[in-house]
Amino acid sequence: MKRILSFSLTAVMAFTAYSQELWSDNFESYNIGNLGTQGGWQNDGVTASWTKVANIDAAHGKSFQLASPSSNSDGAWKFREFDPAARTEGNDIFVVEYDYYTGTNGTDAVGAVQIYNTDDGYATLMEIGYSDGALYLADSFDGIYLDENASPNTWYHIKVAFDSSTGEIKARVNNGEVLTYDGYSAGYYPNEFDVLMVGATTAGFDNISVTATATDPFLAVSNVSKKSFVSVYPNPTADVVNIKSDKKVASVSIYDAAGKVVKTTVETSINVENLANGSYIVNINYVDGSKESTKVIKK
Repeated sequence: MKRILSFSLTAVMAFTAYSQELWSDNFESYNIGNLGTQGGWQNDGVTASWTKVANIDAAHGKSFQLASPSSNSDGAWKFREFDPAARTEGNDIFVVEYDYYTGTNGTDAVGAVQIYNTDDGYATLMEIGYSDGALYLADSFDGIYLDENASPNTWYHIKVAFDSSTGEIKARVNNGEVLTYDGYSAGYYPNEFDVLMVGATTAGFDNISVTATATDPFLAVSNVSKKSFVSVYPNPTADVVNIKSDKKVASVSIYDAAGKVVKTTVETSINVENLANGSYIVNINYVDGSKESTKVIKK
């Protein structure tokens, strides 16, 4: 036991010693009220009253709180840039940590964190959100569930590591198991932390940090596993939605926010160019009788 403890301590010390903080925010120095441009935060489609500095609970003090209305069907972003070039050469693993308050969300609604590379057409390197009772991790092509039984109005600690040299992503919720995911192509460096809000949703964020390191931050954690589910991409999309799955697809139906079927097909590449901008549910029926649903944003 002593040997295992020593190994764990060494791993943690190695990560701490060689990690570089690129940006962090705990909102404690901000004024209560609209977040606005405090701390260098910027807007893309966000009405000022949707994002606030508030005391969600006593334990967290001041936090970022969002409340997006149902009229926000096209999606909006509050974002903060950081500079990956500030890291030491070789520190190619980017670690994002924050406290995430799931809040509540309505149909086709989400409040999520997105990590972007804005130098290559806003490549979504990862998205972490809460939808339909589950915490998920995704990128522009695919994703995994982090916790399929997450609770609303609950704080979770999220830790995600993106290895820019391999594209691999590792993630952990609270002190749970570490999940691995073969993410975006190697060679991309994140430079923007975004909070995405779509539809009627509330959520909170606190104690955000982005660091760069050469050492796997989960090195001392042995219970690593991998999960996967259907890939629907690109998302958001302007014209075509593609579906990739290990199972054979029998049919696909697309529903609008009112629950009306707007498209049905047996194809796995679907033209949605004529659909109005907004959120849609894609229902996938497999030949084996099973079904799966996922959300797509038409932009």
